[in-house]
Amino acid sequence: MSGCASRACWFGLGLALGAAAGSALARCTRSAATPPQAQSDAPLVPADVSADRALTDDATDVVEYRGFVIHVFCHALGMGRFKALCDIWESGAVVLEGGAPPTTHATPDEARSAAIAWAQQWVQRNG
Repeated sequence: MSGCASRACWFGLGLALGAAAGSALARCTRSAATPPQAQSDAPLVPADVSADRALTDDATDVVEYRGFVIHVFCHALGMGRFKALCDIWESGAVVLEGGAPPTTHATPDEARSAAIAWAQQWVQRNG
């Protein structure tokens, strides 16, 4: 250490030691890191894929209201998260496709009920 008399020499030595310490710390962090978890808003694959397909292939409810026919489709978004969409028909033609309340629900029944109530309000306002 007696050969390092200038400030530039000490600065270079500090820089080299800092880089070595940073590299060692990065290696320790990488080895101790856990694998990344799935994002909380990412859809989860249900254990029984056919059960999820039953929710999305066909209309889960068909309701007639004030001359309109409301088709409700329920979708599983993940564990305990369901959303229902509506198609509203009048005289055999679609007047609204894919309308829905902007929330998710804990059960398919809650999602269906909310979508039907939303569609009935839409009919009252626009029908």
